[in-house]
Amino acid sequence: MIFLIRHGETIWNENGRQQGHLDSPLTVRGISQALAVGRLLRDLLPEGQALSIETSPLGRARQTASIICSEIAVDTRALVVEPLLIEHDLGSWQGLTHAEIEERFPGAQAERSRDKWNYTIPNGESYAQIAVRAKKWLEIRRDTSVRIAVTHEMLSRTIQGDYAHLPPSETLSRCHSHDRIYRLRNGEIEELRC
Repeated sequence: MIFLIRHGETIWNENGRQQGHLDSPLTVRGISQALAVGRLLRDLLPEGQALSIETSPLGRARQTASIICSEIAVDTRALVVEPLLIEHDLGSWQGLTHAEIEERFPGAQAERSRDKWNYTIPNGESYAQIAVRAKKWLEIRRDTSVRIAVTHEMLSRTIQGDYAHLPPSETLSRCHSHDRIYRLRNGEIEELRC
């Protein structure tokens, strides 16, 4: 069983800035979201089963994972920092709003929307490339029956897509709000609201 979690809301989420591999701190609301996710997880985790908790190396995910650990009574030293869980590399678009991207790279967003799966952001990645990472992560075998992954919206989307064998169009239509947990088990994806 896998629990997919997106980090709590950040200042840049609030301001409409593209984060990618850059970082900004959680907002007060983001901290509340992480606490709510932790409380819900505490109720969902099967009693007595070994679990692993993995996090993207980015600060916003690590902070969220630490908050969750405290809520589910897991020592933060048990956190596994997993590079495969890092967000989509948005390259030259990182730190910019959609308006700033359009100003600096006229027409690039429209071009991307025509083939969002294969479009490679300048100096960044395409969804097709991050789907390879998602698949690699899913193929990692842990010595636990329950895995918790704290990651990002775009990577969560591709993990869900690979897990359920979805075509790119359906994978791209998935989302992951800050206040949701996705439980993956027995080939099915269940959305849980915090």
